[in-house]
Amino acid sequence: MEACTRKLAHLRRWEHPPHRVTRFSSFHPGAGEAWRDRVRGRCRELIHAFADDGEVEVYGQFARQYPTRIFMEMMGLPVDRADELLSWADDLMAEGIGGEARKIAGLNIYGLLIETFEARKAEPRDDLMTLLVEAEVDGRRLTDAELAEYGMLLYMGGLDTVASILACMFRHFAESPEDRHAITADPGLVDSAVEELLRAYAVINTGRVVTRDADFHGCPVKKGDRVLLSTSAAGRDPDVFENPATIDIRRSPNRHLAFGAGPHRCVGSHLARLELAIALEEWHRRIPDYHIVDPDRIVTKGGGVVGIQRLELAWDSR
Repeated sequence: MEACTRKLAHLRRWEHPPHRVTRFSSFHPGAGEAWRDRVRGRCRELIHAFADDGEVEVYGQFARQYPTRIFMEMMGLPVDRADELLSWADDLMAEGIGGEARKIAGLNIYGLLIETFEARKAEPRDDLMTLLVEAEVDGRRLTDAELAEYGMLLYMGGLDTVASILACMFRHFAESPEDRHAITADPGLVDSAVEELLRAYAVINTGRVVTRDADFHGCPVKKGDRVLLSTSAAGRDPDVFENPATIDIRRSPNRHLAFGAGPHRCVGSHLARLELAIALEEWHRRIPDYHIVDPDRIVTKGGGVVGIQRLELAWDSR
């Protein structure tokens, strides 16, 4: 593992465009649509498991499980180890966690990815890991170190982002019965509601490393400093959005930056939109009315991915 980690340093010299084309082939809109029935089926299974209970902790029992299991199926990672893989991601990204815990989590993730890539070289399957093993960039196959970085990028990007925004969405609809009743009565509003809640509750805060000493609008930064680029705040810019603090599920146009922009735009945005829309459709078809059990027990999180880590909802199961 240490040898692999040392090899990763050269990846900063990658040519970005050809490598991005490699990733995009699995996440274009048509590819996401091919998963629609599978995504809907997984969503219904999870909701069915607790719908008759009259209560659920949304983040742990639904929002986290739903996109994670779908993405692990796509990747070709062991779905029965979902909780373990999620705990590694949490350790790697959690605020204030010790360096040793981060290192162990990272080594565990890289170890699993490398093991899976080696298995796909010997026995290809219909999954993203096989696609990466067989992909070519500028006429060559990816190196082992490049494969490890691709796997880590997809692993971290696909595990908790959709979960975080889903929990924020359910909190909004629990606190806003008018909007909840609107999408329940007219599922055609769901896509617009998804875009508006992505704008209002964008969960990604992108980090960057300063490449040279500089002064940024009066703020001195030094080479090697890590800076947080809170592009999520762009969704509340009054110069771009009228009444930005108001949630309007019919807002149009809605040019938010929840998925970033330009060459670094999230390659999984089409799949994420599909998952979010189906979750709202299926949930409100089965559980149209619900409320927050105790607002004081809501747990939020910050860092690279912000959001809600605990949200208890209840409803009349009759």
